[in-house]
Amino acid sequence: MKRFILSLLITLGIILILFTQISIKDLYHLLINVDPFWVVLGSIAYLLAIFLRALRFRWLIHSREILLPDLFKITVLYHLSLMVLPSKLGELSYPYFLNKRSRLSMTEGLASLIASRVYDFFIVLIIFLFAIIGFQRFLQINLPLTIFFSLLLTLFVLFVFFYMSHFLKWSSFLIGKIAEWTGLRNSKALLWTQRKIHEMAEDFYAIKARKTYYSVSLASLGSWMMIFFVFYAFMRGFGIQISFLKVVFGSTIAVIANALPISGLGNWGTLEAGWAAGFLIVGLSKEEAITTGFGVHILIFLVCAITALICWASLNLSGQGQK
Repeated sequence: MKRFILSLLITLGIILILFTQISIKDLYHLLINVDPFWVVLGSIAYLLAIFLRALRFRWLIHSREILLPDLFKITVLYHLSLMVLPSKLGELSYPYFLNKRSRLSMTEGLASLIASRVYDFFIVLIIFLFAIIGFQRFLQINLPLTIFFSLLLTLFVLFVFFYMSHFLKWSSFLIGKIAEWTGLRNSKALLWTQRKIHEMAEDFYAIKARKTYYSVSLASLGSWMMIFFVFYAFMRGFGIQISFLKVVFGSTIAVIANALPISGLGNWGTLEAGWAAGFLIVGLSKEEAITTGFGVHILIFLVCAITALICWASLNLSGQGQK
């Protein structure tokens, strides 16, 4: 309960700060005057992005074949959870839903989720680097140094990912040794932790053994291109005349801000703050940058929530049918 209250206060604080620069009336007019054509186009692109992410999860899950329609529904519910649960707890909804629906172990679900996030990090960073090159004149940065450190970070993340199973096995072994040294060899909590870490190590090894790097990378790239098109379509729907490249750069700042470990409520507030910063750089006015951030987020939330409601009802009906 304390965590929820803290997350709510952080989110409200960021939103209130942003609303000191705009009025609710501005946001209201933006939403009621949106072009339905671009909303429909953006909604279709969003569903395609979710489909590609579900396809990616299917290639990362190794122990069994899960029907793609079921994975799509789970992925939709997972994305809705990311937008409403506090302190990044929405991330845990994916292995939870997989376990409840398909009886997949929590460790395998978590391993496939972490693997998908590594691919996301790699794709977003590459896109961001190209965007920086395209907008070099707007940014007072040392471009070669930025590229060098970004590539160094990418190589480090990829190294950790490829050897994750070894790191986890070493961690499991270390926990066992600590249990012996401290006389807690029979501690149920330590034994459970050691067993789960070892299981996750095996899951990472199995994911690596499938060698689906290219297909998962293409699905990740395709899903991000669809997400960027969602942003572009909604911006056009709001009447903002802006190039796709500028949308990619501005929204990438928002995506990076959203990934920061800030204990807000879902991704409300942090995404808008990053969006405002990114689109101020590409030339939007302060009012346009802030209002479109809220507007795009609200539209995405509505599309996801409506789709999630349909998916939840479908999962419940199919679950009752199986009984």
